[in-house]
Amino acid sequence: MKARARAGGVLTLFFSVILGCQASVNASAEGDASANGEGARARAEAEASGQAEGEGEMSRSALAPNGNSASLGSASATNASTLAAGRVLLGARHDLKLRPGKGSASCECLAVALGGSRNGGMAWTAVPPDLDETTQLTIALSSDGLTCKDEPKKSLGASYWGYRLSGNDVIVFVEAAHGGRPLTTGAVIPKPVGDGQVYVAPTSRKLPYGRALEGKGRCKIGNPGQVRTAPFTELEVGSDAPAKGSPARGVGGASAPLDDAPTTIELPAN
Repeated sequence: MKARARAGGVLTLFFSVILGCQASVNASAEGDASANGEGARARAEAEASGQAEGEGEMSRSALAPNGNSASLGSASATNASTLAAGRVLLGARHDLKLRPGKGSASCECLAVALGGSRNGGMAWTAVPPDLDETTQLTIALSSDGLTCKDEPKKSLGASYWGYRLSGNDVIVFVEAAHGGRPLTTGAVIPKPVGDGQVYVAPTSRKLPYGRALEGKGRCKIGNPGQVRTAPFTELEVGSDAPAKGSPARGVGGASAPLDDAPTTIELPAN
């Protein structure tokens, strides 16, 4: 009897130990699972927070005012269309030259073509820009191959200097190119208003480029295309347009010397 009792006690102790170990294992597993769950959740939250911070203002600014991300595509499309609709800048074009023999007007020591960007007299080294042809024109000029008795000895040829506005007219000024400065033979200019005309004139009375063939006044080039009804804008006039009677500054060019500034040029009062 005592032997059986001892055997029963041993078995009871053995099963107690096994059950205790199993409970410990289960508790450990549950603890690990709980810890792993919390860790995964914490990592997910941290990653989500970090991702949002990484996107920052870019993602928020791209949203519509109501914060709806579905508007992102339309916002991008609007920006693209706005850029595509941007106006061609006025001023010198180093990718534009006069096509040989295609000048539509002649001044002293100068051949000139005036019109749209795809006018036959325009020779582009790149794709011609799309102008607003109701308010813009391209001009190409050259003195190459022309007999010019008063041409300065060190001149590399006639070069676009800039333009000014006089009433409804646009006056394009031409200088003598020389070493250290690029030879510019093309530009985008404002289209004259109404019956206004484009004229060419030298930056100095001593220069022959752009004088009228008759010897007096400015060299008239014309005003091709539809009549412009919109007045000149501040952008076309220039924010630093000089007051009437002061030494004028051509758009895209340096100030003309006081003693050489053409006396026929006047800017409209602002």
